[in-house]
Parts: sequence; structure tokens; C-alpha cells
Amino acid sequence: MTSPKNEEQEINLLDYLAVIIKRRRMIARNALVAALVMAVITFILPSMYQATTTLLPPDEGNQGGLGSLLANSPIPFLDMPGLGGASSSEIFVEILNSRTVAKGVLSTKYKFEEKTQTLFEIFDIKSAAKAVAKLQKQSTISSNEQGIIKISVQLGNPKLAADVANQFVEELDKVNQAKSLSKAKSSRIYIEEQLELTVAKLKEASRNLADYQEEFKALNLEEQTKVAIEQAGEIKGTIMAREVELEVARQTMKKNNPVILRLQKEVDELKKQFEQLQFGKATTSGEQKDYFIPFSEVPEVGLQYAELIREVKVQETVWQLLNQQFYSAKIQEARDTPTVQVLDKAISPEKRSSPKRRMLVMIAVFLAVTFSIFAAFVMEFAEKVKDNKDDFKKINELTTQLKNDYREIKIRLNKVLKRS
Repeated sequence: MTSPKNEEQEINLLDYLAVIIKRRRMIARNALVAALVMAVITFILPSMYQATTTLLPPDEGNQGGLGSLLANSPIPFLDMPGLGGASSSEIFVEILNSRTVAKGVLSTKYKFEEKTQTLFEIFDIKSAAKAVAKLQKQSTISSNEQGIIKISVQLGNPKLAADVANQFVEELDKVNQAKSLSKAKSSRIYIEEQLELTVAKLKEASRNLADYQEEFKALNLEEQTKVAIEQAGEIKGTIMAREVELEVARQTMKKNNPVILRLQKEVDELKKQFEQLQFGKATTSGEQKDYFIPFSEVPEVGLQYAELIREVKVQETVWQLLNQQFYSAKIQEARDTPTVQVLDKAISPEKRSSPKRRMLVMIAVFLAVTFSIFAAFVMEFAEKVKDNKDDFKKINELTTQLKNDYREIKIRLNKVLKRS
């Protein structure tokens, strides 16, 4: 047996359905008109084409900055990934979204409608700020979790959209090359200065050794003492060269960078080895002298000779290491290889990206049907109110009150405006 509540619900649903069926022609007519109007609008709207290019994630260990400069270092621990620190997909995206890149793209000439024009001319915009804003609005640049960078450009011409997307890559490479060149040049200049100082010191040390040998004639040290002297000289020379590397790194990285911490630790370890070879055991800084061989039987003349040999060996080691770094820096500064790896180059799209006619027509029909159904119920309610005199009277009273309120508000606003 059906309950009264269920019967009332069935009756209400049937009433609603009856209203829709009663006004079905109006609903269908409105939907058809909306579809036709939207179809006409979509044909009037200009067609847009989207071209996309994708880039591989930047190679953290080979981006042409300080990391590449020191990658070929004869000191093994300097060959570390991520030394540049600034080569990440997020930073590449920020560079691509910068005004510098946008102006470069805008200033490039493209073949458009059988003419060679810049985007300033194609957009017909003279203001750089407005042109940059329009280009950035027409472009979408992002990177995913894997670091793949996507550059999408939407314009009215498919070939132009592809050319502009590819030009973004060219401008990114120019900026990155300039950044890398600046770092390489700075490092090369610093290393060159240190190398010139080392050459001068090496000449002076060699001259002092020759003068000493000439003064005291031939002087022979025991083989064990010579080995210790040469080894100490090599270690001290390596310390000096690594301190140069540390200073180069400090110019581009923060003091708490892991690379700088490792460099400092390596220098400290080498100094400990030098102290042990020099003094026989580690000493405090207050007890250190420039150099002292722990062979008490070596005479004073032999000791001075050993110091001169050691100084020559120090400067030779420093010169060898810095000379390799200097030529590596020069090669890095002169390199002209692309710093951006393209995964998919942008090509002219075959289909338009907008307007999406089918989707827009479906949305228009859906909205027209929805509003038509709502209008049908309003019209049905209005008819019932007219048939019922009491309800009609109540509605008139409510309408009159609302009109009075509106008039009163209008009068008060006019008084306020007159006073002001």
C-alpha cells in the first residue's frame, strides 16, 4: 500500500513533468536559437593555434657555469655535480617568463603574411610593456615533477605560433650562455692573476736556488731528506692551488654551500699532512714556522738548501695546477655549445586550439534548456496566481511595498548627492 507521502511526491513529480511537457516547444525553440547564435559567434571569433616545444631537464653537472669550469680540474674532488647551483628547471622557467626573454622574442623578425616582421609590428603595439604583457598572456611556460619544461604559444597563425615557441628556446640559450660566459670570465681572470703571481714567485725561487748553489758549490743531501723535501713542497703547492679553487668557488656560492665546506675540509686535511711531514707531528698554530725538516743531523747549510728546493717545488706544483685550470677556464669562456636540450621542437599545429565550437554550442544549449525550464515554472506559477484572487492580491501588496522602498531609497540618495 502506497503511503500518502509517496503519493504526494509522485503527484509533485508528475506536476513538474507536466509543466516541462507543456512548455516543451518553448524550451526546444530556445535551445535551438542558443545553438545557432553560439555557432555564429564561434565562426566570428578568430581561430587560434597552439604550438608547443618541450625541453629536457637541465644537466645539473654540465651547465657551462663554474661547475663546468672546474669539471676538468686535476684535483679529483672538485669534479662534483650541481656546483653551478643555478641550473634547475624552476630557474629556467623563471628566465623564460622574464622581460628579458620576452623582449628578445618580440624583437626577432618572423615571416608572417609574406612579410618579415617583428611581433611588435604583428601585434601592432608600440609600447614594450603592453607587448610583453600580451606575449606572456599568449604563452604558457611550466615544468613537471620530472623537470621537463613545456613552452606553449597560442597565436592566430599556426606557423607563427611554432616559430615564436622555438624562439623562446633560442632566447633562453642566449641568456644562459651569457650567464655562463660571465662566470667563466670572472674565474679565468682570477686564476690568471694567481698564475702571474705564481710565475713571478717561481722565477724568484729558482734564482735564489741557483745563487745559493753557486755560492756554496755542489751540495748533496741524503736521498731520504730530498724525498721528504719534495713531498712537502708538492703538498704545500697543492694547498695553495686548492685555496685558489676555494676562492673561485666563494665568488659564486654561499659560505654554507656543501661544495665550499668540502673544499675547506680538504684544505684542512692537506695542512695536517704538511704539518706532520714538516714537524713530525701536528702542532698548534703558535708553534708553526714557515718550514722545518725533522732531521736534526742536517747542517745549517743543508737546511737552507732544503728550504730553497722546497720553495721551488711549491711554486712548480702551484704553477702546474693553475696552468691547467687557466686553460680549462679559457676553453670554457670560448665555448659556444647549446646549453638547452630540446626534446620536441614546436611544429605548426594542424588543428585550431580555440574556439572549441562543439563544446561552446553544447554549453549554450545546456544553459538555454536550464533557463527555459526555470522560465516555464515561473510562467506556470504566474498563471496559477492570476486564477487565485487571494494570492494575486498578496503579490500586488508585496510588489507595492518593494516599489515604495525603492522610491524612498532613491529620494535619500538624491538628498545625499545634493549635499555633497
